[in-house]
Parts: sequence; C-alpha cells; structure tokens
Amino acid sequence: MSRVGRPIAVAATVTITAALVALAVPGQAHLVAHVWLVLVLALALAVALGRLRRAIPPRRSAFDAAFAPVARSGSRPATLARVEREVTLATGTAFDVHFRLCPALRDVASGVLARHGVDLRRSPTRAELLLGPTTWELVRPDRPAPEDRAAPGLPIATIEQAIDDLERLACS
Repeated sequence: MSRVGRPIAVAATVTITAALVALAVPGQAHLVAHVWLVLVLALALAVALGRLRRAIPPRRSAFDAAFAPVARSGSRPATLARVEREVTLATGTAFDVHFRLCPALRDVASGVLARHGVDLRRSPTRAELLLGPTTWELVRPDRPAPEDRAAPGLPIATIEQAIDDLERLACS
C-alpha cells in the first residue's frame, strides 16, 4: 500500500469501528465521538510529522556532534613518519646518526636546556651534567663526523636512552 493509502485505510477503519460502536451503545455516542476524534487527529499528526521528516533534511545537533566518535585518518603525521625514518636510518649507518639523528636530537636538547636556563654551546659542562653522558655524546656541538660513514649506526637502546634523558629533563 502507498504512503497515502495506508493512513486513509486506517482512518476509514477507525471511522467504521466508531460508527459500529456508536450504534451498539447509543448512550455513549459522545464518548465514542471523542475517542474517534482523538484517533483521527493522532493519525493526521503522524502523517504530517512523517512528511515533515521527509521534507527537512536530517542534521545533527551540536550535542549529538559532540558525542559522535571522531573519525581517525589512516595516515600518520608527516613529522612522526620523518622522525621514525631518521631513527630507523640511524640504527643502520654512522652517517645517518651524525647527519640525521644528531641534529634532530640537538634541536630538542637545546629547547629543553633553554627551559633550564642553559645554552648548549655556551655552557657545555652544565649541559653535559643535565643531559647525561649518552645524550651529551649525541648532541654535543663539537661532535666529529664519523671517519667511516658506512660504519654501523647506534643500537636502538642507545637512542631510547637519549630520548629518555631528554624526556626526564623536559619533565623536571
């Protein structure tokens, strides 16, 4: 049955039923008429709301949007991918340690040390004391370039130690 035909069929059924009840119980005709009117008006309201719902495009309220799950993109941030690549390369060759990883760590160390009022280049003794020997060896400004660029890089444990030292200092 169509969208228009179903409400009409229901209204006709309610009307016929109300007429039969009014004939069967003539003393209650006014009550039957009131019930019939309420049912027909409820049906008309349902039809009107259905048409209104179809006519107005749905939109989410700000409340619903605030609780909607956040769609996560499948891509990783470019900076994170770059840092991961530098760390991976640094475990391979001494060249990558010196020319990729150390400058990145040096930038981070300079920022962390600046929060403690220490300049990496002007106060190397104080910087070494705060950073620890492992991290200092990687970030010191006078670190010489490797003689053999193809020599093995750093073990991941050494890189993790440097990151831990920087995090410890940043949080203190």
